[in-house]
Amino acid sequence: MDEAQWRLLSSIARRFYLEDASKTELADEFSISRFRVARLLQQAREQGVVTIEIHDRDEPRDALSADLAAHLGLDECVVVTAGDTGDDNRRRLARAAAPRIARSIREGDVLGLTWGRTLVAIGEELPALPPSTVIQLTGTVGNDLRQSPVEVIRRISGRSSVEAVAVFAPLFAASEGAADTFRSDPSIEAALSRYADLSLAVVAVGSWDPPITQLGPLLRDHERAELEREGVVAEVAGIFFRADGSVIETDLSRRRISVSADELRRSPRVMAVAGSAEKADAIAAVCRSGLLSSLVTDDRAAAALLRLPPR
Repeated sequence: MDEAQWRLLSSIARRFYLEDASKTELADEFSISRFRVARLLQQAREQGVVTIEIHDRDEPRDALSADLAAHLGLDECVVVTAGDTGDDNRRRLARAAAPRIARSIREGDVLGLTWGRTLVAIGEELPALPPSTVIQLTGTVGNDLRQSPVEVIRRISGRSSVEAVAVFAPLFAASEGAADTFRSDPSIEAALSRYADLSLAVVAVGSWDPPITQLGPLLRDHERAELEREGVVAEVAGIFFRADGSVIETDLSRRRISVSADELRRSPRVMAVAGSAEKADAIAAVCRSGLLSSLVTDDRAAAALLRLPPR
């Protein structure tokens, strides 16, 4: 954006947000259409000319956040009021997570994200980031491009001065040999090597029982059976966990193209964004793994987690 465009956006935004000018008044003042004013105000938010913070004084929720962090042994927990539907809940979680992610990222940092509906919602809510790197932490899953990790980083890079690093490979290759072939591709190899530089990883959590994960239907019957024999409870980035937080190693692990559990443990900050009371056992298992430093969740999940033994 050039200086003239920035001045135009800031002038219109200042009149609208701080001086209460209407869109009709701004259209007359700047000799443009009211619809053009609306588009410029939207652009001002997307480009970071305008940032909006809501200071919600919800003391019981703040106390619940602190209690949950202590219970789970995490540096920070953020608890939001649960939504009325799954989509509403994901939007609430995303709105709580996005500004915290943005405040954590500095110029030159590497932000990694997994995939799924909650991460797509975060991609929509995340404000403009400083010059940094946004990297895909897993290969793609299924054929729904709306939930693809490529789509997540595309949404972010479209309104930020960031380097977007994609991994054009499946999360699980068809065989161990195929996985080695994907990993040896120069572009994929270069992307995977960046996991050692992660400043912040943002992950979703899948539950195995009850089945609240999009991975289950994509696995073969014998693969699901082997995981269940091993006591699978949760999944993050294609990494499977038992209830005690230990990582399950199977043939799937050798075929997985994603960040590893060890790489996540070495990252200075790992934030999970996951809600619903039904996912409590899965969230608790991932917390016991030692991978996470923070959690954004809803009050129903928080209440269920507090009923489980402390970490």
